[in-house]
Amino acid sequence: MGDERSMKRLLITGASGLLGANLVLEAMGAYEVIAVSRQHAVQQDGCIPVLADLAEEGAARRIVAEYGPEAVVHSAAATDLEACERDPEWAFLQNRDMARWVAEACRAHGAKLVHISTDAVFDGENGPYSELDPPRPISAYGESKLGGERAVLEAYEGAIVARCNFFGWNAQPKSSLGEWFLERLASGKPTPGFTDVWVSPLYAGHLARMVLALVERGEGGLIHLPGADCVSKYHFGRRLARVFGLDPDLVQPASVEDAGLQARRAKRLCLRGARAETALGVKLPSLEEGLRAFRRHGEDGYRQRLRALVGRE
Repeated sequence: MGDERSMKRLLITGASGLLGANLVLEAMGAYEVIAVSRQHAVQQDGCIPVLADLAEEGAARRIVAEYGPEAVVHSAAATDLEACERDPEWAFLQNRDMARWVAEACRAHGAKLVHISTDAVFDGENGPYSELDPPRPISAYGESKLGGERAVLEAYEGAIVARCNFFGWNAQPKSSLGEWFLERLASGKPTPGFTDVWVSPLYAGHLARMVLALVERGEGGLIHLPGADCVSKYHFGRRLARVFGLDPDLVQPASVEDAGLQARRAKRLCLRGARAETALGVKLPSLEEGLRAFRRHGEDGYRQRLRALVGRE
C-alpha cells in the first residue's frame, strides 16, 4: 500500500447495510472509501471492497493495519432485536466485542473512529433523552449495544459514539421500517402502526451526512443524532403515506404489547439533539424533510445506485 494519495481514506464497516451503503454513496468523491462487509462485496468504481468477518478477533486490527485509514465509521452490528433476544451471547459478540476490537485497531493506528449506536440503550420511561441521561436498556439488543459503547470508549478515549434511529432505502433485500410501510400501503393493505412506541427517526441519507461531518470535525464522546421530530410509529406511517400520495387511513392504530414480540420494546426513545446542532452547526432535519428525501431518492435513481452496490440492479 503506497502512502501517496490525494484523498483521506475512510473505512466503513457494515458497508452493505442500511446506513453503511448510504455512507458509501455519500462519501464517494470526497474520500477514498474502504467498504468492509461480511457477505456482500460492495461493487462501486473507486471503492475498495473488503470481505471480512470483524466478529473474528484480530480481523479488525489486520484490516486497519493493511489499509491505513485516517478515519473509520463502524456501522456493522446485529440489529435484529428478536435474534438478539434469542441468543444474547451472539448479540454481545456482534455488538460489544466486535466494537471493542475495531476501537482497539483504530487507537493502535491513530485512525479517528465514529461508532454507530442506538436509542435502545434507554428504557423509554423518561424520554426525550440527552447524552447526560443514564442508559437503562431493557432488551438483549440494547444491553449489547450499551456494552459496545462502553467497550469503545474504554478502548479508545477519543472515539465518537453516535446514537440514532433511522429509516431509508436498503441496499439489501430486506425492508427497513419506511420500506415496509411503503410496500404495504402501496398495495392497499391495512398496516398496523404502534401508537405506544415513539422515536426520533432520521432519514439515512441525512444521517450519513451528519456522520461524515463528525468524521471531519466531531470530538470524542457521546453524541445524539436524531431527527427533529418525536413521533409514534403510527404517526410515522401516516405521514409517510401522505408524502407518497397514499391513503393514511390504511395505517391502523396498534399496540406493541399485542405484537407477540419476544424482545421488550421501550416506549419513548426520542433523543435530544442540541449537542449535535451545536457541534456540527446544523439544524436537525424534520421528519417531513426526511420523508420527502426518501421519496425523491426512490424516484431519481438513488435507490438503484444503492442496490447496485450489492449487485441487485
